[in-house]
Amino acid sequence: MESEKPPPSRVEVLGGPIASARGTLRETLGALRNLAQLLHSLRVAPKSLSLILPDLLDACAPMRTSVHTLLRSFESRRGVDPACRALESFFVPRIAALESGLREAVTRPLNAKSRLALEDIVASSSYELDAARELMQLLEDTIYERSMRLDPRELVREAFTAPPSARAEGRSIVSAMLGTHDSGQEIEINPRSAMVLIALGVELVAGRPGRDAPHVVITSDDRCCRIRVTRKAFATGEPLALVGRGLFEPTLPCVRAAAAIAGAELEWYPAAEEFSLCYPLPGGAARQHETG
Repeated sequence: MESEKPPPSRVEVLGGPIASARGTLRETLGALRNLAQLLHSLRVAPKSLSLILPDLLDACAPMRTSVHTLLRSFESRRGVDPACRALESFFVPRIAALESGLREAVTRPLNAKSRLALEDIVASSSYELDAARELMQLLEDTIYERSMRLDPRELVREAFTAPPSARAEGRSIVSAMLGTHDSGQEIEINPRSAMVLIALGVELVAGRPGRDAPHVVITSDDRCCRIRVTRKAFATGEPLALVGRGLFEPTLPCVRAAAAIAGAELEWYPAAEEFSLCYPLPGGAARQHETG
């Protein structure tokens, strides 16, 4: 029997226009973060800011086009449509609001009041658009990154020690505890995707501030390795902390899509504040999910 052809790599599929769109989005969001810092600094004069604003305003249209291009690159993957629609509904009005705020700032004198108003728009846009870009990156990593065999406990640690950039305003620290697990068996897993899913699961469970820290518990049976995030406290654990990505309207649709594409069973019970991912064990009898 002819062996199954491995899936194409990211370079093979996402080169050319896709790579250009990804670069445009990253560069524009980088410029937006820099503008947020400049607006916040009283040392930067309005005249200096007025020289920057037109370029960023001109970058809004290419940024919008880049978002559409990147989302279209996922269209062939069955099951990703709800996530793409949620991301588009999130990106479009925020880019429009940013564009409107920049246009007004370009056409009027930048006094103290208008500068503060622009700072609010730019800061919130920087945080929210960057978080949405990370969700889009989650989908890309899940679809195109290869899996490898890893110890799930080390994977969880990496989810905390390698957080997203804390450069954007609004990032918060989320604390959790890593409990012991009953098996050292390695699992076949896409590490980049899994680490983001685990981190977002911790944020979902962490919920409102002031509650007990979530516990991450790893268990295995003859079917799968389950990584569970729960409010249930355990006697011992290893303290961990991550820089939060933030939770937005597209978060859960993207998490569900990424888990399904990765072949993992996802369970999320908001009332019980429990989130889990069940990854098939190598050679086990776990039910394989359709990844389309």
